[in-house]
Amino acid sequence: MTDVRQALEAEREMEREFVAEARKSETAPKGWPAALNLFHICMWRERMHNALTDFKQGRTYTPPPANVDEVNDAELAGGLGVALVDIAERSDLLLVSLIKLWDELGDRPFKWSANNTTTDALLRNSYVHPRNHIVAYLRENGDPAGADRLLEDAVTEMREIEAPPLTLGATLYNLACARAAQDRTDEALELLIEAFPMRPDLKEGAPQDKDLEMLHDNPAFKALVN
Repeated sequence: MTDVRQALEAEREMEREFVAEARKSETAPKGWPAALNLFHICMWRERMHNALTDFKQGRTYTPPPANVDEVNDAELAGGLGVALVDIAERSDLLLVSLIKLWDELGDRPFKWSANNTTTDALLRNSYVHPRNHIVAYLRENGDPAGADRLLEDAVTEMREIEAPPLTLGATLYNLACARAAQDRTDEALELLIEAFPMRPDLKEGAPQDKDLEMLHDNPAFKALVN
């Protein structure tokens, strides 16, 4: 069975290191500041925590909102000016609670957006989603090597825990985008060859994905997506 606890513990440690570095060095960040990123992550962790708590107790749970972008935009105003140390503590406590819920529930059928199990729902909500935001923060603020390292670690960690295809496919695709930007074409294509059978939805959007722009004219890429 997929070891969700191992992945979430690794994510927890990474987020702690991210917060420590941001507290030390963040001055005038580009894009969302670290605190706003964590606020956004917290809002989605709270939704997952509430839903899994209701699910565990046999109650009807609230699914994720259909109008995600509108909800995100409306919520972000509430995160402006929040202190990094406070929101980091809240995020960490939520993650600890989600790990406990996983220990109690294990892998069960659970519908949450595109996810059909508690395993995929938890990994995508509290590992893939926050990691993607932190990767974007690092890129925007001059640390592309750090961003790439987090994507590489994600693939390694998802392989180690034998993550389900829905989640593993996403991490492979994200690393492929990074490899394409690094002009490591062969590696990017190999990752996409592995990812697309797991995530056909990503294959459909790949020809329009700006993160794969370096590959769009590549004959092997064209053959792969067609």
